[in-house]
Amino acid sequence: MNILRYLDIKSLVKQFKTEGLSMRRRFAFYVFSVICLFLAVIIILLNLFGILNPTNRQIMNDLNAQLSACSDSIESDCDELAACAISFSGQLSDSIQNYLTENHISFDGLENNSEALDALQNRLYDSVYLNMQVAPASGAFCILDTTANNHSDAPLYSGIYLKYINLYSENTVNNDFSIYRGSFSTGKSRGINFHSGWKNESSTDFFEHCSEIFSDGTHYVLSPAVPIPDTWERARYIYVPIRDHNDNIIGVCGFEINDLLFQLSYKTEDGRWGDVTSGLLDESDGIYSGQFSSGRYNTENALNIKSKNGSQRFDFGSEKCVGLTNEIVLGNETFSVAVMIQKTQYESFLRKGQINILLVFLIAAILAAVCCIFMSKKYVSPILKKIEQVKAKEDYGEQLRIREIDDLFAFLEEKDNYYEQQLDDLENAKRFAEEEAQKAKEEYEKASKKYELAKSEIDRLAEKHKEEIVPEEYQFFVENLSTLTPAEYRVYELYLSGKTAKQIAEILHITENTLKYHNKNIYSKLGISSRKQLLRFAALKQHRDGKEDGT
Repeated sequence: MNILRYLDIKSLVKQFKTEGLSMRRRFAFYVFSVICLFLAVIIILLNLFGILNPTNRQIMNDLNAQLSACSDSIESDCDELAACAISFSGQLSDSIQNYLTENHISFDGLENNSEALDALQNRLYDSVYLNMQVAPASGAFCILDTTANNHSDAPLYSGIYLKYINLYSENTVNNDFSIYRGSFSTGKSRGINFHSGWKNESSTDFFEHCSEIFSDGTHYVLSPAVPIPDTWERARYIYVPIRDHNDNIIGVCGFEINDLLFQLSYKTEDGRWGDVTSGLLDESDGIYSGQFSSGRYNTENALNIKSKNGSQRFDFGSEKCVGLTNEIVLGNETFSVAVMIQKTQYESFLRKGQINILLVFLIAAILAAVCCIFMSKKYVSPILKKIEQVKAKEDYGEQLRIREIDDLFAFLEEKDNYYEQQLDDLENAKRFAEEEAQKAKEEYEKASKKYELAKSEIDRLAEKHKEEIVPEEYQFFVENLSTLTPAEYRVYELYLSGKTAKQIAEILHITENTLKYHNKNIYSKLGISSRKQLLRFAALKQHRDGKEDGT
């Protein structure tokens, strides 16, 4: 009830307008304001340093740890699959070379030779099948840079493509496979069921850039996630070149990683922040796509990513997520690894964190108000009580025996005496200053009279000297002053200022012989024979110049 009474804003405003606030309430208001201001400054600083919302920092720290682990896992898995593909390529290369040697034909001799290509595929099938079984992949393939029909509209290439129909675990060993592309006779001899997507040969544009891609020492290439022709699935492909004994690229082989395998390999984690989804992203002109550990995001729809407050915002169109990304290099291409949670989950956790922080500061504000009231009653109330006692007494001197109030009155009396003494001192100082000013005025008038007499005497002497000076010599002196060099004119000015020859040499940092040399030139140019004559002509010139200026 006391807190509500002190925090009755309406009554406080009314009282302030009519009679002002009491000392007790004013004290409580000021202390409470200072505490609130202090809390506000703390909030601003915590917000600037990102400490105000520890929930966001904790989420980002956990996501960053998972991002690092996911990046390492993807790099390790790709390296492992690439190693399998390189071994796969070596097996195929040996099988092809043995077949060509046994049948005494060259690789170029396979073109348009359907029987030879069927026989070669029949030999290569076991290698493709076995490597698909042992590799962590959803399919395997080998494509040779040759064809049984080079007259087709689109370039076709002979090869084998095996793909599992379903995946139920990370281990693909002994899983049934369905999709087959390759020689009809090879598939029939293996008891393979031919589906609508079967093709005898494959079309690809990979060989157009194959030599360029693998010319810089690149061992393997990881493709972007692309739709698998004639299916509803998408996949990435690990490509490794097949080379002949002359190191020429005669084909390409590798493994398939479809969306389902990626989901099984990098399952969505259900942690303290809900479902965390990971993904391997491809970027083209600022638009992203890729494979994700959750099937809800494995679509061909474009993904937009924007950075905000140290994290990334993933916009899938119908759904939005918040997370982090990290770039990794696989093969010769740069990809982005992402981890994220749904935006709704993220905002829910943030709101919970903000509510907790708000509750903490609210409790702190209530405690501050309680402290203000306590301090008011503890320290202000006794002061008010003593003042009321003083007001109630006609004689409020020593008989009250309130030390603080007695000291206050004594202090005020001492101040009054001090101010009176200061006023007397100021009056005395004023009188003294006025007397000094009068004396200074009289001294100034005397000095002015002496100055006028001296000026008259100087004018008289100047007229006298004027009569003693030969006009032609003086005229020559004045006309040739302009012929002096800057150094000579500086010496001339220093003589006029009353400096001796020794002083001039020190000022100009020259020797006495150099000064004598300047003197000789000055005398010669001005038509004079001594420094005395020089000073006399110069004084006359200054006197005449002063009269012409009206001074």
